[in-house]
Amino acid sequence: MSAVSPRTLLSQLVSIPSSSGSEGAIADFVSSLLAEHGVRAERLGHTLLARTGRAGGPRFLLCSHLDTVPVGEGWTRDPLSGVWSGDRLYGRGANDAKASVATMICAFLQFLGSDLPGELWLGLTECEETNNRGMAALLEHVGAPDGAVIGEPTGIDVVRAQSGLAVLKAQWSGSSCHAAHVARVEHRNALLAAVRDAASLPDYLLLPDAHPLLGKSTVVATQLASGTRHNVVPDAAEMVFDARLAPPHSAAEVAALLRERLPAAAISIRSERLRPFETPAEHPLVEAALATAGRGEASGSSTLSDMALLQGVPAIKCGPGLTARSHTPDEFVTLPELEAGAAFYSALVPRALQALAVARAAAAKPHTSAL
Repeated sequence: MSAVSPRTLLSQLVSIPSSSGSEGAIADFVSSLLAEHGVRAERLGHTLLARTGRAGGPRFLLCSHLDTVPVGEGWTRDPLSGVWSGDRLYGRGANDAKASVATMICAFLQFLGSDLPGELWLGLTECEETNNRGMAALLEHVGAPDGAVIGEPTGIDVVRAQSGLAVLKAQWSGSSCHAAHVARVEHRNALLAAVRDAASLPDYLLLPDAHPLLGKSTVVATQLASGTRHNVVPDAAEMVFDARLAPPHSAAEVAALLRERLPAAAISIRSERLRPFETPAEHPLVEAALATAGRGEASGSSTLSDMALLQGVPAIKCGPGLTARSHTPDEFVTLPELEAGAAFYSALVPRALQALAVARAAAAKPHTSAL
């Protein structure tokens, strides 16, 4: 069986529309491709899981996502042509993150039949851009790996810390009346209560202590809803807050801060699923990834990814392309970037498995204390 070309594979992947929630066609294509090479991929909805290597050793996951954001407006090129223009491939998902998908598939196929010191998993998830249900299904099905690399466009920089996202809401209650009767009927306007309280807030709130890679955690009001008719004084108002959290901050800390700043409101957490993530700088997997990428130190990322669901698992985020191109018209990736991604993943796999074996041995070693 001939080797798969990352360049050709990326063209094929980009030409298959795969907006989040509509990944069936691309999952079918990748499943067939793997089958041609003797690999039976497990199908979890439109998420794929393939495994090779030796059971009993460390389990290392190569993971990226099959879905993209919608094509959107403003393109000057066909976003689904899959045609290279010189050393650039323009297309929706070319950068985020089908370049990672293509190069991870090629790396995985390279190690079929190899005597790896552990298991190599390939996970290609659905709905990373929306609700991360693909990664959730993968972890529920097979359990947590011993280590992972998440394929996202980082310019092959090694990311070991990622901001989390929490969504909170503040609710004000009042009592309504007909707008024509406000001078005669007792009422409490929840909309006015909300805006009076919210006017005391700064443009954004900062939590104490800055993370060395991610900076300070921020909280900002992003939505305000109240009232359904122009002639009824509203008896309820709701404000939504977006919190971008660096380790070790949590949604509970944000809720406490909002209760202090908005005592008349009822504060609740709407979502805290995407928690902050960090792998220690001294972990052998981070060191192996830095050596493979030729980088001196790891970085942090404010963008979200499936890494948020790998709490407690040593993981990094690294891949070809640049995050600034993601979700933009005329999104593209370059051939040198693609080739760098392929080389990185191929070189990382044996180093990562060895690093995870070292970490496993260190964890199993009994600790002794001086008497």
